[in-house]
Amino acid sequence: MSIIQPARGTHDYYGDKINLYNRIRSIISKIAKIYDFKEIQTPIFELSNLFKKPLGENSDVILKEMYTFEDKNETMLSLRPEFTTPIIRAAISNNLISNLPLKLFSFGPTFRRERPQKGRYRQFNQINFEIFGTHDPYSDVELINLADKFLKEIFSINKLIEQNITLEINSLGDIHTIQKYKENLTTYYEKYKFDLSEDSVKKIKLNPLRILDSKKEIDNKINLGAPKIKNFYSKESHQAFDKVQSYLNNENISYKINNNLVRGLDYYCHTVFEYKTSNLGTQDTLIGGGRYDGLIKNIGGPDVPGVGWAGGVERILLMLKNLKENKAIVELIILDDESKEYGTKILSSLRNKNVSTKYSYNKNIKKILKRASNENINFVIIVGENELNNKTFVLKDLKKEKQEIIKIAELDEIIKNERFKSEN
Repeated sequence: MSIIQPARGTHDYYGDKINLYNRIRSIISKIAKIYDFKEIQTPIFELSNLFKKPLGENSDVILKEMYTFEDKNETMLSLRPEFTTPIIRAAISNNLISNLPLKLFSFGPTFRRERPQKGRYRQFNQINFEIFGTHDPYSDVELINLADKFLKEIFSINKLIEQNITLEINSLGDIHTIQKYKENLTTYYEKYKFDLSEDSVKKIKLNPLRILDSKKEIDNKINLGAPKIKNFYSKESHQAFDKVQSYLNNENISYKINNNLVRGLDYYCHTVFEYKTSNLGTQDTLIGGGRYDGLIKNIGGPDVPGVGWAGGVERILLMLKNLKENKAIVELIILDDESKEYGTKILSSLRNKNVSTKYSYNKNIKKILKRASNENINFVIIVGENELNNKTFVLKDLKKEKQEIIKIAELDEIIKNERFKSEN
């Protein structure tokens, strides 16, 4: 009988992976509160038209990657391929944009039908932060600052220090800058239409900006000689980007300017940025985002500006794949049936005081100690006939490799003094 496998491009969460996933979720919620962002959750499917114009009708997302289906009433629905447009739709639908600036975040699954590869799945999880209602360049930097704080905190767990992460920034300027730049790019790439990759040749007329984002070596060589967008900035665009850089310098956030950084969706303008790593090959972006003034009006809301970023949970998990989270801090071993009620009373006392405790119903002490050590459990409590009669328990510290006999009356004091606190 063949084993039923998950659908291609999807994966299950369990064990260390779900623990780390929940750790990311917890850190995001904590940082969102510090930066005064409110959580919002949108449905995993929306009306298909919500995505077509904002994302670009000629974009890869719309042409190739959206999961779209017809409902029974002939309505076309799509699984959300990203979060920004659904969050804007929700803000408009629920009249949240009447009180600006509005700061929202979300966390959950998104869907794109693309070729599965390392760090890229068909169902994947994203973290999203958005600010609606301000042109102030500091709002761009506030979001970068938040992303910086999150990455530093998540990669500090279990003493993981060196991750080779770099912040790259660019400015696409205003709509006039982008239009003029596209015209010049089209002229430039027309000279190389017999040398570019097949995909890039198609983009010369549709959106030449996307050629700059190509991962193919043949395109990247040609991109080296492409016009630079900084030469097309309006005075206002130049000033806004200078302010972003000044604020980043003031907050001691390291960055480098990448003139070819454009992001993959049509709605971006002015500041764009990505946190990249050299540890994941071509799928190297952990967090990416930027400003999208005009998008909210495009979707049907008022003409207010916006800026935001998205982070890929699965790629972050790949960076953490060799880490182990504690499954429990204490494991209880009851050596015989006569001591069961005494032992389970200790178990309840620990759990009622919020001590993470494991009990596996196994009496084989040698086997349990070996597994507990492999699972990174800090302490083992052992009870048997002697402990029952003397109202004691054996406390074994697996990290310090020592044990002691403790009276049951001292258990509450040990818990109160945080003896059972993980060192990780």
